[in-house]
Amino acid sequence: AVLFSSRNVWAIMSGFEVVGVVLAIFPLVIEGLKFYAEEKGLVKDFFRYRHVLRRLIQDLSREQTSFHNSCQRFMEDIAAQCGLGEDEILMMMHNPQDPRWSEAELFSAIANDALKSRSVAAYLDTVNVMNEELARIQELAGLREDAQPELLDKSTRRRQWRKIILVIKKDDIAGHLDRAGRLNMFLAQLTQQNQTTIQTRRSRRATRHYNRIRAHAIDLYETFQIKFPIGCNCDLEHNVNMRLEYRSAQSTNRGVYFHTIFSFRTAPSPNWRALELEPWETKQELCQEAKSRKGVSFMMDLQGPSSSDTAGKEILNLCETIIRPVQSKEWLGYIANRQGRQHRIRALDYLHQIHNIKLVLLEDMLDDPDFRLKDRCRLGLQLASSVMQLHTTQWLTDQWSKKDIFFIRTYDGSIDFRHPLVRCNFGAPEVPLSQLSLSDPSKIGVGNVPCLFSLGVVLLELFYRQRFEDMKLPDEKFLPQPFSNIAAAKRLANKLDCSANYSKAVKRCIGGLDAAFSSLEEDQFRNEVDEKIVLPLEEDLKFYCDKKVVEDCI
Repeated sequence: AVLFSSRNVWAIMSGFEVVGVVLAIFPLVIEGLKFYAEEKGLVKDFFRYRHVLRRLIQDLSREQTSFHNSCQRFMEDIAAQCGLGEDEILMMMHNPQDPRWSEAELFSAIANDALKSRSVAAYLDTVNVMNEELARIQELAGLREDAQPELLDKSTRRRQWRKIILVIKKDDIAGHLDRAGRLNMFLAQLTQQNQTTIQTRRSRRATRHYNRIRAHAIDLYETFQIKFPIGCNCDLEHNVNMRLEYRSAQSTNRGVYFHTIFSFRTAPSPNWRALELEPWETKQELCQEAKSRKGVSFMMDLQGPSSSDTAGKEILNLCETIIRPVQSKEWLGYIANRQGRQHRIRALDYLHQIHNIKLVLLEDMLDDPDFRLKDRCRLGLQLASSVMQLHTTQWLTDQWSKKDIFFIRTYDGSIDFRHPLVRCNFGAPEVPLSQLSLSDPSKIGVGNVPCLFSLGVVLLELFYRQRFEDMKLPDEKFLPQPFSNIAAAKRLANKLDCSANYSKAVKRCIGGLDAAFSSLEEDQFRNEVDEKIVLPLEEDLKFYCDKKVVEDCI
């Protein structure tokens, strides 16, 4: 049998695989020593081998716990940059045989950046030395990776001799344990020192997916422009109501879907149809920047066929395809823009039991008694995430407001607050995006970013449950723009009586951030927005929902 040897293993391992190897060696050595300590044999305990072995087991268990704790903090920080969630990290920590430990491509995207960090390199080097110390203890104890301790020797007399040898070698084992303890102390100090920067590093990994989603949303808009020509007299309203959703890097890696609601001008019940659109023939590896552009899962994680005759057929008349009766989850075909980028479409049975719906404005729902605090916190996070994904596009312009956000009201009057919508009208001549945005600095204010200022105003309205215009003081109303809006927004933000996280997010939206950049297309600025606006809203929602993972609150 071959012992665990770091000299052999390290040569074929990725940098992070050694962490999983060390996690596996600890229980192997501990359980082997426990077997020798607990087994009763013919030889009397005149060497007090049980006492010696139990002390070694206690010391090993202590070092195992210390290593596990520092390792978990380290991996939560590093692996988060690949879009891995807390549940996936826990699975890896509890299963050293998890194949993700040896997937070099999983960590390849951060290898060029993160491994240049002195702290990360020092951590992995120290774990490598820890592996050598444990391998030496394993060798001294005669424990093999591929066999249980009780199978090493079938002769009771030879097992008793092994116990005596262990007592003789106790000083050597203790020496390796002492060195392992010092290594653990260094690892604990290293991960503790890095805790202050973990939030920032999480932000850096979390913003990579926003650009991909935005690119696909732009492609989708251009495709609808082609498929909904001006002057079409069909029964379909050429309004595309697209869901606004909180989306993380992790959910983006699981699926690429946009969900839309279409309504009919004159049609028998039901008066609407829900469709799912997926960027087709695009594939992106986990934690890697892909050349193709990718979207995100919106409403549900529906697993459809990878290809089919229907899905592979181009839809020439989209209006006719949407209007005709279809079976739920049936692939209808694909649509493409002028650049050839494709989105395949299928019907959904979302709210299939509802025959007729009506869309209502957020503006009209602010004081609705059923629009509770949890719903408003969820919406605030969804809107913040949507700004990161759709900023300065036809879907969500710089000057968006409560008049642009819709909810579904069913025939019985109930409102679906969980799934906000944004509408684009393709039945009229297009207004250039430059005319829809507040790109003129005179219209905003020094330090203000238009789309974030709009978000801050809506967050104020969600908290106060009033229209922003109605909360202005008389003196503020008579000020010229942009000073009227800025003065009122800052006053309302400063008097917020809410959680520290919500207040922090609002004030950052209204007053600006610290980064030198002012565009969400800049990585540094996008990272700061995610850290100082999106993350605080996440923490608030998890608190109100009493959940540990924000996805469980959506």
